[in-house]
Amino acid sequence: MSSFHVVNYSLRTNKSIQRNLVFEGARILKMNLRLEKLGYIGFGSLWFTDFLTAHKSLGIREMYSMEVDKIGFARAKFNQPFKTVIVQYGSCSELLPNMLAEPAAGKRPWLIWLDYDKGLDEEILDDLRSAIELAPPNSILVVTINCKNLGKPNQRVTRLKTLLGGIVPDELSTDACQDDRIAHTLLDLLSDFLVSVAASSARPGGYLPAFRIAYQDGTPMVTVGGFLPSKQNMAVAAKVISSRSWPARVSKPIVVPPLTLKEAASLQSQLPRGRPLSRRAVRSLGFDLEPDHVRSFEMFYRYYPFYAQISV
Repeated sequence: MSSFHVVNYSLRTNKSIQRNLVFEGARILKMNLRLEKLGYIGFGSLWFTDFLTAHKSLGIREMYSMEVDKIGFARAKFNQPFKTVIVQYGSCSELLPNMLAEPAAGKRPWLIWLDYDKGLDEEILDDLRSAIELAPPNSILVVTINCKNLGKPNQRVTRLKTLLGGIVPDELSTDACQDDRIAHTLLDLLSDFLVSVAASSARPGGYLPAFRIAYQDGTPMVTVGGFLPSKQNMAVAAKVISSRSWPARVSKPIVVPPLTLKEAASLQSQLPRGRPLSRRAVRSLGFDLEPDHVRSFEMFYRYYPFYAQISV
């Protein structure tokens, strides 16, 4: 069963922060490298939240959404938010190579976000190979996966070696695959995999790692990706991505809890500040949060979504 049957992805707090970080990175690349004809390829599901952001914040017009579920496809067609969104029925493995092989597709860069809700498998790796091998110069590639579905911790090293082969170091331990560390391990391995595929594809501009985000909304998730520059844009892109202000490479997982509007506004009123926001300071506001949640909110408050319920 597709996850859209049970999850509204537009309402997940940490997912929303992650989405905002990805699109902020894309916005910076678009602005600095003048990617005026940037298109978007992704999984719009029923809500098209990322497509709305792509159009409204980046000005992207040409957009393709892939949907493998028959009922989901019909509902996605009904819910497509803009005239220029094309919803196609089929799996990413079937559709993406054909999309990128079209002559018109090669005339523009693409923001390709393969935002899966499942865990790493052979199909995902094949999709990433296709994207790197076929994406036009100056495209942005991002992938999101679930950290689970790799077996029990003592089975994960074997499973990862089956999937990724020599990308997995011989010294990878079971400890590195425990539930509290698997996200970090997958971030490293996926990043190394993308670098390796780009190198073997002999892209003239190479591949620049740019996106590295872990977050948790019930299930731990990781997002990894990079920029596929033209040879002429390599230096500028590398400078942009290596800047200290680059937003899409975060050191800590996003673990902000769902907050009421009043709680979020109270916390926001204390920021930014010179000294870290403490749990004691939060308590002085009249409520309490776990220390990890306080730290995460302070790190990501500029990207925190505010929701309200309305009657229509």
